[in-house]
Amino acid sequence: MPHPMITNYLFLAIPQWGIFAALIAMAYGRTEKKRIFGLVGCGILFLLGLYAAAVLGSGVLVPEQAFLDAAGTEDEMFQPLPDEIPLEGRLIPVYWGLAVNALPAALALAAGLLRKRIAGIIPRKAAGILRIIAGLAAILLFFATVAVVRN
Repeated sequence: MPHPMITNYLFLAIPQWGIFAALIAMAYGRTEKKRIFGLVGCGILFLLGLYAAAVLGSGVLVPEQAFLDAAGTEDEMFQPLPDEIPLEGRLIPVYWGLAVNALPAALALAAGLLRKRIAGIIPRKAAGILRIIAGLAAILLFFATVAVVRN
């Protein structure tokens, strides 16, 4: 049965499918030694982080009940909170993680694209290490999203 508070399940689907596509591209690029797929995976994670920052900035994930509770009387404002946090509220940490994960993904993307120009500044393996960091963080965020859906 769908959750009554959230009206748009794209807030669940976009992070899951984006992370899945990025990790598949990064893994394929690593196993087949095709650098472009690793860059595409980092680009997807970076764009996913920008999307998460835009969603957080717009306030879309604020639970609808928060607006209804704020309009109540003074006596109603001091009532205990319900036991269950709405789905939107449980997704906020995942979206913050996606937004923060955009930084290592962007650095890996830049290091991969500019590896010949910045060879003396950044170590040669920096793009690979940053790609691994972004990928591991994405895996954790994927399972965090799955945990949010299950609860």
